[in-house]
Amino acid sequence: MKKRIIMCIIASAMICGSLASCGKSVGTGSSSSKTQAATTAVSTEAPTEAATGVSTAAAETTAAQNEQAETTTAASDELIAEAAKVLNNLNAVDYIGGGSSVEVDESTVLNVDNKYPYTKVTDPRFSSVEDVKKYITDAVCGSLLEYRYKVIYEGEPSMFIDSDGSLWFLQGARGCGFTYNSDPVVSDVTEDSFNITVNFDDHGADSTMVVKAVKENGLWKASSFSVNGGEENRR
Repeated sequence: MKKRIIMCIIASAMICGSLASCGKSVGTGSSSSKTQAATTAVSTEAPTEAATGVSTAAAETTAAQNEQAETTTAASDELIAEAAKVLNNLNAVDYIGGGSSVEVDESTVLNVDNKYPYTKVTDPRFSSVEDVKKYITDAVCGSLLEYRYKVIYEGEPSMFIDSDGSLWFLQGARGCGFTYNSDPVVSDVTEDSFNITVNFDDHGADSTMVVKAVKENGLWKASSFSVNGGEENRR
């Protein structure tokens, strides 16, 4: 009987020892559990920081792209506005070259060589040939000035002359001016030049004009044009 009791006590001790050992390996206070929790925390935080970095970079890239797009649009709008000015100035000069669009007093006439009836200019834009020259050269340049519009202020005969303290204009009835019927399209842009394509009513026909604009002395000017791919500066 004593022997049987002793063996039971030994067995109980062994079972308790085994359970105690298991309790240390799975308990929440064990060092193994703390290590696992720390590892989990690190692995959870690291992707959050990386994701934040990627999101910030993406936001900065998007902002830069938007800013560039806005700058490009602003530059494009500015060039369209300059193109419209170039076309309007060209139109005004062409009208003058055609002998019209200058305010005059038709009752006051100066006959030159008995064949050129000049009328007295009352247009507030001009008081001398020098005023006319500046107006023309602020609008056109290059071959367009040299071969088409220079005659306005120094032709034979010149369309404007100074005489008796007044400015006089040789009126005419030549076909002139451009009735544009489309918005200008800008292309081939460089720092100091670009092309303008626009449609206009060409004496009842729909024609396409390509104007070369260049920057000269800080001003955008028409330097040449072609109509329907034809000869330069000819209609």
